[in-house]
Amino acid sequence: MDAQQRPTRQQLHTLLAFYAEAGLDFAIEAEPDNRFEAAKSAVAEKPVQQVAPQQRMAQTPPPPPMQSAQPTGVIPDAGTVALAEATALAAQDLDQLAAAVAAFDGCNLKRSARATVFEGGRRGADMMLVFGAPSRDDDASAEAFAGPDGILLRRMLAAIGLAVPSDVYAGFCVPWMVPGGGQPTDLHLKICAPFLARQIALARPKMVVALGNTASRQLLATRRPIHVVRGQWSTLDAGGAQIPLVSLFEPSFLRDQPRFKRETWSDLRAISERLGRK
Repeated sequence: MDAQQRPTRQQLHTLLAFYAEAGLDFAIEAEPDNRFEAAKSAVAEKPVQQVAPQQRMAQTPPPPPMQSAQPTGVIPDAGTVALAEATALAAQDLDQLAAAVAAFDGCNLKRSARATVFEGGRRGADMMLVFGAPSRDDDASAEAFAGPDGILLRRMLAAIGLAVPSDVYAGFCVPWMVPGGGQPTDLHLKICAPFLARQIALARPKMVVALGNTASRQLLATRRPIHVVRGQWSTLDAGGAQIPLVSLFEPSFLRDQPRFKRETWSDLRAISERLGRK
C-alpha cells in the first residue's frame, strides 16, 4: 500500500469513532477471522458418544397416552330414552316430576339453556297449553308466558275470558330452550316425550291445546303441518284418560304472520264453547 492509499490520521479517527458508536469492542485484525471454520473444528473435536439401541429406547420418553373422547350427550343412545321413561313413571305427582326433569342430564339442550322451564300457569286448570320449547324470554326469566309472545297469548286468551296464569296450565315438549331459539330435533322430542306424557297424565286437564308445529306433531304423532291440523279436534290418551286435543297457531307465528289471526279467533271461539264459556 503506497502513501496515497494509506488512511490519514483524521480518517482513522473518524473510523474508530464510528466503531465506538456502533458498540464494537473487539480488535480489528488485518486478516478476517473465519468463525464458521472455528465452529466446524469445535464440532470435529467433540467426541461422539455411541448409544446402544436398548439404552436409546430407554432414554426416549414414551408418547403421551391418547385421550379418549368424552361423552357429550349430543346423541344419546336408546338407554337414555329408557332412563327418561323410567324416571317419568317413577314420579307420583307433579312436584316429583318437576324435580326429576330438573335433575335429568340425558338431553344436551340442558347444557346450553339457562333454566329448566317445566311448567307454567296454575296446576288443576281445565285447559293445558303445550309449547314446543321455551322461548328466549322464558329461558331468561325461568318462567312460561314471558316476553312479547307471552303478552300476545294473554290477550288471545283474555278474548275468550281466560286469564293467565289462573285459568290455564302449561307444559313443554322439551323443557329447555333450543340454542338460537330454534325448534327441538326429533331426538330431543323422543328423549323428553315421557316427561310430557307423564305431566299431562298427572295434571288431568279437561282439554289440551297444542301450540305450533312442534307441539302439534308431537301430540298428534303426525308430520302434517299446523296449517292443516289447526282447529281439528281429536282425543289424546293420557295415562288412560281420554282428553280432547286441538292445535292452535303459536303466538310467535301470529306476530310474524298477523293475517292468520282470523283463523285463530275462530279456533279460540271453538275452545271457549268446549269449556262452556260461550
